Amino acid sequence: MDRKAFRQSVETEVLILDGAQGTFLLRNLPAGYCFELASVEKPEIVAAMHAAYVNAGADIISTNTFGATRIKLQEFGLGHRAREINAAAARLARRTAGERAWVAGCIGPTGKLIAPMGPLDFDETYELFHEQALALAEGGVDLFLLETFSDLKEAKIAVMAVREAANIPIMASMTFDEGFKTFMGTDPITAANVLASLCIDALGVNCSTGPEPMLEVLGRYAITTETPLFVEPNAGIPRLEDSEVVYHISPDEMASYGEKFVEIGACIVGSCCGSTPEYTAELHGRLKGKKPHSRRVEPLLRLSSRLRTVEIGPDLPFCVIGERINPTNREELAMEIRKGKVGFIQREARSQAEQGAHLLDVNIGVPNVDEAQIMAKVIRAIENAVNTPLSIDSVNPKAVEAALRESAGKPLINSVNGEEKSLEAMIPLAKRFGAGLLCLAVGGGGIPNKAEERLAVLKRIVERAEREGIPRQNLICDCLTLTVSAQQKRAEETLRALRMVKEELGLPTVLGVSNISYGLPERSIINATFLSMAMASGLDAAILNPDDARMMESVQAASVLTVRDRDSREYIQKFVQKRNKKGEEKEAAPAMLEDWNIFQAMLMGNRNEIGILVEKALASGRSALEINSQILIPAIQEVGRKYDCKEIYLPQMMLAAETMQQAFKILEPHFGAAEAAFHATVLLCTVKGDVHDIGKNIVALFLKNHGFKVIDLGKDVSVEDIVRKAQEVQADIVGLSALMTTTMVEMPVVIEALRKAGSKTKVVVGGAVVTKKYAQDIGADGYGKDAVEAVKTVKSLVAQ
Repeated sequence: MDRKAFRQSVETEVLILDGAQGTFLLRNLPAGYCFELASVEKPEIVAAMHAAYVNAGADIISTNTFGATRIKLQEFGLGHRAREINAAAARLARRTAGERAWVAGCIGPTGKLIAPMGPLDFDETYELFHEQALALAEGGVDLFLLETFSDLKEAKIAVMAVREAANIPIMASMTFDEGFKTFMGTDPITAANVLASLCIDALGVNCSTGPEPMLEVLGRYAITTETPLFVEPNAGIPRLEDSEVVYHISPDEMASYGEKFVEIGACIVGSCCGSTPEYTAELHGRLKGKKPHSRRVEPLLRLSSRLRTVEIGPDLPFCVIGERINPTNREELAMEIRKGKVGFIQREARSQAEQGAHLLDVNIGVPNVDEAQIMAKVIRAIENAVNTPLSIDSVNPKAVEAALRESAGKPLINSVNGEEKSLEAMIPLAKRFGAGLLCLAVGGGGIPNKAEERLAVLKRIVERAEREGIPRQNLICDCLTLTVSAQQKRAEETLRALRMVKEELGLPTVLGVSNISYGLPERSIINATFLSMAMASGLDAAILNPDDARMMESVQAASVLTVRDRDSREYIQKFVQKRNKKGEEKEAAPAMLEDWNIFQAMLMGNRNEIGILVEKALASGRSALEINSQILIPAIQEVGRKYDCKEIYLPQMMLAAETMQQAFKILEPHFGAAEAAFHATVLLCTVKGDVHDIGKNIVALFLKNHGFKVIDLGKDVSVEDIVRKAQEVQADIVGLSALMTTTMVEMPVVIEALRKAGSKTKVVVGGAVVTKKYAQDIGADGYGKDAVEAVKTVKSLVAQ
């Protein structure tokens, strides 16, 4: 299908997407059977499902390939048949739909975490999705439907892979909990910004919740992007009634919500878990023939990390870009880069973020190092330490690409200039990765002296970028700051260039402010004054040192005077805080520097350096027990506190937990017999039929960190094996995990079997579809909604 034709269709009328497939197939296939294989071995069942949805009025049906990446099929020993299964599913859906509906090649997540948290890197993940997309395209799909993604980085890679497999429309959907975050902590505005920048053809939300919370998610999408929107809610939150999973949103209620979705901006409406063709028929009857509401979103430069989005432009808060991750004249940082270490860089990143930087500029330009390799490592380290979006500062295209591949969000490329070599290298990278692009007013003849000449260079860059598919809202212009120590007129020309860019290009502007004072004494005075003048001339962002109090005070004051700080709120807040801190005692310094370094390495998930730090502590005479109890345990408890308070999210929590494990491996041989004793034995597994083990693996890691002996039985474990192993090892706790409504019903079966066998072990349950009420209803002893709560629950049960 032509992408332009798809866009015209969704702008003309509301389209209906089909509903749940698992709900249908579960009733018609044997327990434990691979749904995706049915398209090859039991095509009549899958065809009947497709036909039911087409007959109910679906304009788009999706192929039976949600779990058909090679890596997920491998769970059933079918990885080598990935191409066959995907192509067959596409052909089957195509034959069934005929001319009555479009066929969407359905692609779900891999079920694995992406590096640095998991085993898959960019290339491996890309290849999995690319292989599946090629097979679906071979089978004749009209478009791709990427759905139920919760890891923004994985979703980015998936979009890039399918786009480069076939130039057909892409619908991409994320799944959020009732707190409007993915399980990785991404919010809807950030998801919308990152995925829309990759030029997808429709942006959606599906699964996890019923329709009510999705109204808010869709609304946040709608104010962020003009990309067409779609929605696929579950038929409510599942409950267990008489040993059956029941959904309580009726087809009529779903259709009523469908009308609300259209009012907000949805142009494609379907349904997810628990729904049937009856839901599709109601949606068709209520929505078919309606015209989608047109939306107009102000085009702004938005840059994102995995967890945060920053907007840059006129009348918005001024953007401070921290400049201190730059080895120029900083030998300590240059030495760390040469050694491939990241601890100092992480601390610098955190310090700048705490001092008010909205973005962090990352420059690791040191001679005679593999800049691409080091850049990838540094980006991973910084994204583990802070939630601040990044600016990739390099003239080396390989280093820029390495950074873009590692970043989970939408960074800024700093920069592209008017030379052909730079244009040919940087513009394609910005387009492919959906990055922002800083346009530098430097041409083939070097740095122009006059404002008019700088404007002319910027115009050429902007025109070239737009011609090659970069949206204007992804661009920002740097009019250049040149030192005034020898030629004082240079400041005036920069300010003139700023005003001209605003008037003629209408794009946001940025400057590296500190260059202005080079060679002069008391540089901070010159820098701060020039910054205020530049802000008055329309400057939107500046690369500066957030640790320079005078500069930050100038930003705050000038933001009031240029009405960027509405009602002077930020200014008042800053100085109220400053006044309240006067007279307060400074936070006590750590008793020992090595304790502080280990503690910080734990908090920032610095796995590469924790071993060296722990070994140094041991060599200084500290006991393993002392290091563990006085540093590591308090650190992992602080990680748990930050996670509970939403100061950090799953990525940082996991990396901290893995860092703890690295440290514990060093300490373990040094423990005495009594010191090494475990609190209790916990048996973990996912229940029969469930091959999703990400959550279970995270819980296992955290339990180990808190001193529990963990026996991990893996995934898809039978009731008999659980009971046998629990008795064999005399488990104190059995932890059961289920991701799907189709497998959560195994949990009460396990509990009953344990009781019948006379086991006194206590049972804790958890997983995406499991609720506290469900845990109570089935007689579980405890419930863990996440790893942190699971640890608390297990500790409480063991103490009883």
